[in-house]
Amino acid sequence: MLDQYRLTTSVHSNWQIKALQQAKLRAPLDIYLKVNSGMNRLGFMPERVHTVWQQLRAISNVGEMTLMSHFAEAENPQGIVEPMRRIEQAAEGLDCPRSLANSAATLWHPEAHFDWVRPGIVLYGASPSGQWQDIANTGLKPVMTLRSEIIGVQNLRPGEAIGYGGLYRTTQEQRIGIVACGYADGYPRVAPSGTPVLVDGVRTTTVGRVSMDMLAVDLTPCPQAGIGAPVELWGKEIKIDDVAASSGTVGYELMCALAPRVPVVTL
Repeated sequence: MLDQYRLTTSVHSNWQIKALQQAKLRAPLDIYLKVNSGMNRLGFMPERVHTVWQQLRAISNVGEMTLMSHFAEAENPQGIVEPMRRIEQAAEGLDCPRSLANSAATLWHPEAHFDWVRPGIVLYGASPSGQWQDIANTGLKPVMTLRSEIIGVQNLRPGEAIGYGGLYRTTQEQRIGIVACGYADGYPRVAPSGTPVLVDGVRTTTVGRVSMDMLAVDLTPCPQAGIGAPVELWGKEIKIDDVAASSGTVGYELMCALAPRVPVVTL
C-alpha cells in the first residue's frame, strides 16, 4: 500500500527496517524516523538513532528521511524541555529536516516548529489542553456540531426521579425535555447532571443519566422550548472541551466516538 500510493511512513521499530530491506518497490519511499523523546510509546531511544539512521541510509528503498518525535506534555510551559534535550542528543551531527510539533507545540512552542508541524486536535477547533479558553484568541473555530431536537416534554412535581438509577431528583416543579441523542450516538454516558447544552438558543444543562438513545435536559431557563426545539450538544456555543471536561475526558475522544448511525452533513 505504501508503494502503491507513494505514502510517507514512520519508522519506529527494527521490524520496519527489515521490511524496507526486503520490500520490492517501484521507487524509494520517504520516511520519518521516530525518536522516543520520553513518551515511551513508539520510537528509537536517542542513543540508537545514529546507528538506525545509517542503517536506513544504506537501504536503496529509502528516499528522503525526516527526524520526528511526539511530545507528551507540550501543553505545559516546560513540557518540551527534557524531550528537546533528548531529541538534540539524537540529532547531533545529523543534517536532516525535523517534524516535532503536535497541536500544543504548534500553538505554544515555536522553538519546536522546525521544518514540519503536525497539528491534530486544533484542526477541529478544540484545545490540546482540554480548556477552550486557552485557544479563545487563536481564531480557531469548532468544525463539528452535534445537533438534535426535543422529542418529549415532562412536567414533574418535586421529588420525581429522572432516568436510570434515579440519579437526579427534582427539588421543585420542573419542566424536562427529552433529547433524541444518547450514548449509542457517541454522547458520553458518563456525562453527569449539569453538563452544558443549548436548547432553542438558550444555555441549560443535562439532568439524570444519559440513556442509549436519549438524554434529559432542564427546560427551566427556556420555557418557550417544546417538541422539535433545536438542541446543540456541542459546537459553536457549547464547547466540546466543556462537555469533555464534565465527562472526565478530552474533546478528541468525543469526536472519535461519534457513531456511524449519526447522519453527517458536510458544509
